[in-house]
Amino acid sequence: MKHLSSRKGFTLVEVMIVVAIIALLAAIAIPNVLRGRTTAGESSAVGTVHSLVAGLEMFRAVNNEYPDDWVVDMYTDAEPDYGPTGFDGDATGPGTVQGYTYTYTQVTAQTYTLTATPANPGTTGSRAFFVDASGRVRHCRCEGTTCTDATVAAVTIEAAPGACA
Repeated sequence: MKHLSSRKGFTLVEVMIVVAIIALLAAIAIPNVLRGRTTAGESSAVGTVHSLVAGLEMFRAVNNEYPDDWVVDMYTDAEPDYGPTGFDGDATGPGTVQGYTYTYTQVTAQTYTLTATPANPGTTGSRAFFVDASGRVRHCRCEGTTCTDATVAAVTIEAAPGACA
């Protein structure tokens, strides 16, 4: 005669092993997902900076100077509209877009600065970006409160990669 076991369900040890495996997988996966979000924010910021620089160069090619008022010259009164879509912002630049804050300053009629700093360092991005009329995009790593327009603008081409002033 066959003896059928009346055992149903899992033992405590089996359940603990499954929970430990799930915790291990989560510990591996979650940091990668968060890093992917930060990387995506930085990639978007670099693309946006390049788009904004292209718009500024188109404006300069037509008007022989960079705009002194971002909104009026690039979007409102400009014919054609030189700025990338969705980036009208205010007089100082396009503002915060996709986790990065962009600030535009006309230094002279023939020079400008444009900075992109993460609105929430560590979450939306860990690097800040700076470009001027030379068209070279510079970056530095944001750590704590060092991620300001002034520190990013002080980054030079000759500086060590990722070094803030």
